Amino acid sequence: MKKNLIRTFVVAIVMLLLVSVASNARADDATKLYQALLTKQMERLPEGFSSASLGPSKLSPASQQAGMVGIAKITLAGKNSTGDVRYAVFSSLENYEAYAREFSLPGQPIFFPYFPDAKCTAHNDTQGCRIGNGAVLIVALTHGLVEGPHGTSAGELVKAALEHLRSVRQSIGQPEPPPER
Repeated sequence: MKKNLIRTFVVAIVMLLLVSVASNARADDATKLYQALLTKQMERLPEGFSSASLGPSKLSPASQQAGMVGIAKITLAGKNSTGDVRYAVFSSLENYEAYAREFSLPGQPIFFPYFPDAKCTAHNDTQGCRIGNGAVLIVALTHGLVEGPHGTSAGELVKAALEHLRSVRQSIGQPEPPPER
C-alpha cells in the first residue's frame, strides 16, 4: 500500500512538471512569435497603401491579466486612406479563446465573401475585421476608404495580415496552428 501511495505521488509530481514545462514552452513560443512580429515587416503592402511602420502597442493591465504577451502593430498609409493591423499574441490558446469570446468591433456587421471566416464591421468610412489564428487575434482597421482599385477593405487587409503572420511563423520555425473548430 505504501509503495502504491509513493508511486501515485511520484506520478502526480511528474504530471505537474510536464504541464508546467508545456505551459512554459507555449509562453516561450508566444514571446518568440511576438518578438518576430515586431521585426518583420509585410513583404507586400496591400493595394492602396504605400508605406508602413511597425512597433509595439502598450498593454493594459486587463490585457496582461488576460494572458496577452504583447501587441505588435503595423500602421499603413496610402494616398487616400490609412490602416492598422494589430496582432495580439496570447500565451495560450485558452487565454485567446476566453478573450476573443468577449471582443467585438463596433459598427454594422459586413460580410466579405472572399474571406468568410473574418468577423467584420463598418461605420462611416471605417471598416474593421478580426480573425484568430492559433493564440493570435488579428485586428485590421481601415480609415478613409476609397472605392475602386486604389482602396483596400478591412477584409483584404486582414487577409494580408494573416498571410504575413504565416510568413513570420515560418521564418522562426513555428508550425501553423490547426484550423479552428
